[in-house]
Amino acid sequence: MVVQKRAVRFFSVDTLLRRGSLFLSLGALGLALPGLAGQTGRRVRVPDNSDWWSFSRGSDFEEGTQSRVQERELATSNFQVLGITLGENMHSNAARKLGKVTIVERGDASTGRSQACYTSAGAEDRVYLIFEQDEVGYTYYLFAGGHSWEGADYCLASKAIFRSMATGSGLRLGQTPAEVIAILGKPTKWRKNGLAYSFSIRKKTSPQDLKEARERNPDMSEKDIQERYGYYDLATAVDAEFEDSKLTYLAVSKAETN
Repeated sequence: MVVQKRAVRFFSVDTLLRRGSLFLSLGALGLALPGLAGQTGRRVRVPDNSDWWSFSRGSDFEEGTQSRVQERELATSNFQVLGITLGENMHSNAARKLGKVTIVERGDASTGRSQACYTSAGAEDRVYLIFEQDEVGYTYYLFAGGHSWEGADYCLASKAIFRSMATGSGLRLGQTPAEVIAILGKPTKWRKNGLAYSFSIRKKTSPQDLKEARERNPDMSEKDIQERYGYYDLATAVDAEFEDSKLTYLAVSKAETN
């Protein structure tokens, strides 16, 4: 069974993205955060910090942050689970595939987060898949067991959620550390009973995104468009925790900044 997450972690997505005074690329492009666009389920606010599995709970998660970040790109298949990809449409895509769920909102500003929780249908060996959007990016959590939290009763049971389900890259609960490393490569940090990965890479903006930037900024010169929108930073993080050398908790996050 998963134990409560430690208050001090190796990294947090929020800290990763603040490094180097990075700003959310959506904001730089003049777009509002997508929020729950396309999601028709109801929303509830839970003024509570009991979601022990979340990266986004606040400053406690930043105290143990280290400066090391691997300068490489994580394969996009790691951002996919059950055909749902981390990003702006993940809540609506999850609702279409797994069922309409109540969105739980917690925190505000830098700790604000919106969570869609799905769980396995059986009463025993409960497995959870949670999609979370925060101020800077997107995360999914896949874990088994653990103690309850405020708002867990809003999780929607689905037969599509089960222990042997895998991410697009083949990560699944029950794998050994060696099996996880075979998929993700060398970790950024080894922990007792855990592996932590932090990645950051600068990428060229796609032609379609540049076209949209030009349309939104008709008075900007092409030089200014290229300087402001030509490149972005992709920051990603993975946290894997084990019990008896078997994966019991997986979190995968990403955010685009410039």
